[in-house]
Formats: sequence, structure tokens, C-alpha cells
Amino acid sequence: MKAAKRREPSLRDEYAEMTRQRIVAAFVETLEDEAADEVSVAAVAKRAKVAERTIYRHFKTRAELFEAAGEWIEDNVFSYIPFTSPDELPGIFRKLCKSFDQHPHLARAIAMTRVGRRVRAGFRRHLIDQHHKAMAPLARHLSTKEVRRAEALASYLNNVLAWSALREDFGMSSTEIADAIEWALSTLLNDVRKRDAAAARQRAGKSGKPQRKRAAAAKEPA
Repeated sequence: MKAAKRREPSLRDEYAEMTRQRIVAAFVETLEDEAADEVSVAAVAKRAKVAERTIYRHFKTRAELFEAAGEWIEDNVFSYIPFTSPDELPGIFRKLCKSFDQHPHLARAIAMTRVGRRVRAGFRRHLIDQHHKAMAPLARHLSTKEVRRAEALASYLNNVLAWSALREDFGMSSTEIADAIEWALSTLLNDVRKRDAAAARQRAGKSGKPQRKRAAAAKEPA
């Protein structure tokens, strides 16, 4: 039986993909320019120079368009930087601050507007999952409640929301924000390590106490 031949993309396919990418880029540009709670399909169509029905041909729902826009932003503007240890987070956030400074309106829209939050939903889920995995080795002996609290704080600090709040509420520069977040993250991680070590010692003490009692009892004369 002959294997099916791989279908090569046609010019029509390439044009469709180009149109799709143009729509997504137009959506992001509109979000950056307007920073509105809603970005209309009409505004995106006008900027992309396509008919509104063309947008719906490529994206059946607004959710599909939001997801594609989130991926586009992650790939082209605020690139995701993988990490395996929470100690890497301050350096990563410092790099992100530079990207936020280059696209401040887009960063603010992603952080503060309703549509922006929906656009970054997929990215945030991925980042939260990475925080969970990276924090696990540091908090092996802590309670579920303590681990959840530490992960939540680390995720919030390593976030465009933190950049936006410190920039707008306190007028801090990118470097000042990165320094503040590095201090906060380092303080948090040091505390997590101390708490985990204390919890480990406490567990070891509890498990060792009955053994010592049994050993002492064995030495007593019958």
C-alpha cells in the first residue's frame, strides 16, 4: 500500500496564512493604540484592510482571535522565557521590563483591560504551571496552603500587572521596578526555603521520637 503523499502548501494556502497573520497583527496594533476594554471587529478589519466577513472566515469566534493574538504577542513582542528554578525569575523579569518599556501601551492594555486579560489568558496558564513546577523542589515539606500561597505570590510578582502598578502608581523606572521585584522575590524565596527546612526538621523530629522511645524501652530490664 502506497503511503499518502504529503500535500505541499499551495499559493492559496500561503495567501490565507498571510491574511490570518495580518488580521492578528492588526488586532494587536488596535489594542495597543486604543487600549480599550473592547476592540471591535470593524476596527480590526479596517486596519487589516479586509472585510469583516474575512475575519470570521479565519476566526469562528472572538475567543479564537484572542488566543491567536496572545500567541502572536508571546512570539513577537513579550517572548516567553522558559525557566526551571524560581531563582531565575528576577533576571527574566528584568528582561521583560525592557520589553514592556518598548511597548508600554500594549503592556498596559494586556495588564489592565478586559480584552487584554482575555488575550493573555493562555500565556498566564502556562506561566502559572511553570511556577508550580519550579517551586516544587523548594517546598517539599510545606503544607498545600503554604505552597499555594508562595506560588501565587511568585506568579503575581513575575507579572506585567506588577510592572504596570509600580510604573503608574509610583512613577518608577524600569530599572527601579526590576530592582524592587528582585528584592521581593529573593525575600520570598529565602523565606520559603527557611520554612521548608523548619518543616523538614519538625517532621524528622516527630518520626524519630517514637523510635527513641522504643529503643529506650528495649534497654529496660524485663
